[in-house]
Amino acid sequence: MNIRWFLAVAVRLACGLACGVAAPVMAKSPGPYPIIRTIPDGDAFWDYAMVDASAKRLYVAREDGLTVVDLATGKVTPRFVDGKQVHAVVALSRGRALVTNGASDTATIFDRASGKILRTIATSKKPDGAVLDPSSGLVLIMTGVGDEAMFVNPDSGAVVGRIKLEGEPGSPVVDGQGRLYVNVTDHSEVNVIDIASRKLIRKYPLPKCDDASALALDKADGVLLAGCANTKAVAVRAATGKVLGEVAIAKYPDAIMYDAVRKVFYVPCVVPGTLDVVRLGKSGAPELAASAPAAFGVHTGALDAAGGRLYLPAGDIRIPTVKGSRPTLAPGSFKILVIDVNQHP
Repeated sequence: MNIRWFLAVAVRLACGLACGVAAPVMAKSPGPYPIIRTIPDGDAFWDYAMVDASAKRLYVAREDGLTVVDLATGKVTPRFVDGKQVHAVVALSRGRALVTNGASDTATIFDRASGKILRTIATSKKPDGAVLDPSSGLVLIMTGVGDEAMFVNPDSGAVVGRIKLEGEPGSPVVDGQGRLYVNVTDHSEVNVIDIASRKLIRKYPLPKCDDASALALDKADGVLLAGCANTKAVAVRAATGKVLGEVAIAKYPDAIMYDAVRKVFYVPCVVPGTLDVVRLGKSGAPELAASAPAAFGVHTGALDAAGGRLYLPAGDIRIPTVKGSRPTLAPGSFKILVIDVNQHP
């Protein structure tokens, strides 16, 4: 969750909730993309999530560490790995994973089976989103205050490169062929980075797109979908930056999951708490395929495409009254929604 997005959402939510807008209630109505299970956990805030389908495990980044859910039994292990404002969780080879710690300016590599910490890596200030590049084997870490893209060797822990960006990076995605794409949230653009040369090679504008944190890539069609806080998503041709169109969505997405099996993008939105599902038309322009009720506060998630399950953390966000404080959750409100994506229109 990038910092500018977080603050912008907090301010707007404070105004909206004070005016009686967007009641934080989970809808129960039947329909496509039904909620088939709800997994409760403690009230620490959350960010990105990851599914390890082979191990039947869900990992959720939390304010105080990493939560792990055994999807076969439903057992929840809070603070499986200790952390401070954990943001990203990235699967690595040999049963390892990496998390970023925004409050300690570190990344941690751990053993997925035991939670044992194997290595701690110093980063620039406020590491946030991260992704593994299969073409190079490097992990690319975005720093929210450092405004950098960092290149990390997960085997040695060495930082092998840095690129200074012109603003705060959002969710990074890679194409597997040597390109990294990342939104610059306060500039309304997508930066394209050549991973081998460690250079910023292109900037794609996102017209009238506020706080563009969320980003996903349809690799087969070569289309990026960027989520904007001002109720729209924009589709862009990855190779050229051509804007293919935009579609209306709900407010404040922070992550988008692309489903290569069903060829749709899942866009969870904080207000009013919906799962907006976007598909591409014949020209590549985005279309709203469905808008299913979820729960207030959804903004990230993790997809098991083969298993047909989407996992959406949610909670009733409380806006702080003290300036500079972080939002909290209403006691007992945090849960993980399990969505059946096989039941779709």
